[in-house]
Amino acid sequence: MSRAEDIRRVAIDHHHLVAGKFEAEYAALENSRFSSAFTYGRAKIDAMVDELFRELPEGAAILDVGCGTGEHLKRALGHGLKPSGVEPAPAMLAAARRGASDARIEDGVATSLPFADSRFDAVIMIEVLRYLDRSDIELALREARRVLRPGGMLVVTLVNRWALDGFYVHQRVRQLMKHSSFNETNPFCLFHTPASARRMLEQAGFSNVRTAGRLLGPIRIIYKLNEGLGRRVAKALESVDDRLHKAKWTKPFAGHLIAVGEVARS
Repeated sequence: MSRAEDIRRVAIDHHHLVAGKFEAEYAALENSRFSSAFTYGRAKIDAMVDELFRELPEGAAILDVGCGTGEHLKRALGHGLKPSGVEPAPAMLAAARRGASDARIEDGVATSLPFADSRFDAVIMIEVLRYLDRSDIELALREARRVLRPGGMLVVTLVNRWALDGFYVHQRVRQLMKHSSFNETNPFCLFHTPASARRMLEQAGFSNVRTAGRLLGPIRIIYKLNEGLGRRVAKALESVDDRLHKAKWTKPFAGHLIAVGEVARS
């Protein structure tokens, strides 16, 4: 088994194990985005995904690669879109099929999508590419471009190397202490900068590539120390944090790095 295949297998096994946790977190998110570090971060991503969905015409075909428990499939259905999903982790796949039964959901991986060419108006990969080796990321991006129609849009999330939550440093320290770069509990994570994310999409053939940041402040650290305090700080600072994202200099330091690319019209 190659390193890329091993990284992919561990990511699938990890997400199979945490499917129940994801379902519980999304249930908590329905009550409050401030419930946990997970719900607060996901709320920022979900708001961005909703912006994309609102821009698309009714009935547009959407593919969610690594659809997890199906939350974005349900959001797409709520916007009058026609969503499909791909998910390789068995427990995640089962949850998605229960929760978004009106969507077509296939057992598959990002590097080999089970769909025809030029099938979709938009493809999203939310918290997927971070878990893959660079060679698999290149394959996944080429697959996304293949299934997109001319004028179609790709949206991916990545992990900023220099995010203020210090996750890169945390990962490096953990690897040194455990003498392991990844395992089922702590899967592989590939870090990016806005510049490297832009190059990556452009090399895969996408045009009009742009990047954005979400969740600037190190609020996740506060949540980890004390959830009650994290909720209070997040509520107090959310408007400030959101305003700071509008400044270009903050992108390299945000907790979520978002990259968007388009397939050029012929």
